[in-house]
Amino acid sequence: MKHLLFAVIFLVSSHSSYLDGQATDQPYITTQTPITLFSTQDGETEINSFSDVEPYDYKLLSEDSFTVIHLGPDHPPIVKTVYGTIPATILGTPSMAMSSDGRYGLVSNHSWRDEGSYFDRLTYKKGAPVRNSDLTPEILDRQKLSPQLSDMISVVDLHDPEHPVTDRILLDDQVTHILAHPDGERFFAMGRRFFFTYRLDGDQLIELARSETPYGVGCFWIHPDGTHILAARNKDWGNDVAIPQWYAIDGDHVIYINDLEIDPSVDTEYANTGVIVRITPDGKRGFICQKTIYSGLGFSDVLIADLTLEQPKVTAVIKQVGDGLESFAFHPNGKMAVATVLEKSKNSLAVLDIESSPPRLLYHLDAASLSQGVEFTPEGDKLFLGSTYHGRIEIYDVVDEFELVKNQKFIKIGYGHNSLSIGPRYTPN
Repeated sequence: MKHLLFAVIFLVSSHSSYLDGQATDQPYITTQTPITLFSTQDGETEINSFSDVEPYDYKLLSEDSFTVIHLGPDHPPIVKTVYGTIPATILGTPSMAMSSDGRYGLVSNHSWRDEGSYFDRLTYKKGAPVRNSDLTPEILDRQKLSPQLSDMISVVDLHDPEHPVTDRILLDDQVTHILAHPDGERFFAMGRRFFFTYRLDGDQLIELARSETPYGVGCFWIHPDGTHILAARNKDWGNDVAIPQWYAIDGDHVIYINDLEIDPSVDTEYANTGVIVRITPDGKRGFICQKTIYSGLGFSDVLIADLTLEQPKVTAVIKQVGDGLESFAFHPNGKMAVATVLEKSKNSLAVLDIESSPPRLLYHLDAASLSQGVEFTPEGDKLFLGSTYHGRIEIYDVVDEFELVKNQKFIKIGYGHNSLSIGPRYTPN
């Protein structure tokens, strides 16, 4: 009993010392500094929840939405969900762009649907604009507009309490992902055929350049040095392996360099649908998801690429992390990373030690169903995780360099979460 009591006292003491200086005495979720979370929600995901009901008519009833969450050290979360003013899709990387000052959020949507899938069978409200061809300049000026199968980038004002859409850009390509460049001025978006480069002029998005890309559906991450991009692309979704690729940013253009090979010493292989990647904050490694849709057929690996090489390649692997991997987040300490693990009805969060050689899986934590976007706070004291089916942002407290504890509090958002972005809270001059 004495040993048990000592262990409890030591654990509480350790956690208390780690949390010193953090705002932990409030009955609501706080952060050390003012930040904004930007979550987008895909109404089409209702098909995954209710498609087991027979008969199911595949008529879409839910609207796409987004939720803006302002957090800080001295007030409860300020949360607003807006329905039906943007299109958003879960088919892509679960993160989008925010301007460097936290004022604007940028969301991409695309018309691609996997042929024969649940999404491909959906029907939409009669008379509602759905595709680019349905949109006129007058329609594009409406606030209430959510064309599900459009190829579009939307700009949202995260500061205005009503969160209006300030600009919409129609594309002649299927863009799966848009991210902010480290220079704080530009944004890059990747489609099937092109990389697009943009900047914000006030609240309007201006195209600077477009660069041809090799092939296929995919996602990407911008290197912290601002001169390279790691992407992964799939020529034939579900029927071919996803290949990671290395690009250079030359001015406003993006130039393909090489496909990433797997070092023969590494016991792994590329899988189909594994197109989500993320680069460590120090820029030295790229983490690659495998099988981003759960299959029930086995566990997926985390592949790790050495980006310091002249021609980057996969040089390490963490075996059997889970059945379908969706995304990564890296703790500011440079030691801990997390991966979201997709499972049939209940998800998990895999905690990884990326400081060890080789990197290793430490443990799993319970997470709400179909976990998507995941981000640490800048100080590293909290982790936010979005759930599609539960319509919430879950919170995990970081109590040690490798220990996360699930907080019982969470933040409600619209149904169908598909991406989560984090940035500073905008402060007017």
